[in-house]
Amino acid sequence: MVGMVTYAYSVTIWRGVEVGLRSLSSLVLTLAICFMLPALGLGIALATLSLGACSPLAAISAVGRDGLLDFLITFGAGDVGWGIVIICLTLSIVGGLFEVFALYKCQHLSR
Repeated sequence: MVGMVTYAYSVTIWRGVEVGLRSLSSLVLTLAICFMLPALGLGIALATLSLGACSPLAAISAVGRDGLLDFLITFGAGDVGWGIVIICLTLSIVGGLFEVFALYKCQHLSR
């Protein structure tokens, strides 16, 4: 009888560990994607506006590029690269919080 209780208890613990590992991998993937997408978007926008200097719309492109650089410098305390990193980290944290909330609601609504 004691062996059965121990086995049932260990199965319950293992299921909890399995759910935790699945949740952790989902959270890490969400954090990575939420970091990379803003970096990719800001990089594409900055490259497009910089390459726009060679087009007939050079004046509009220069204004957009300067505005984007000023925005990134503001968040990066004077450095464009740090501005991109700060924005990406912030959006990654927000995405992670949404993921944790969704996992919490899914686990508690399925009971």
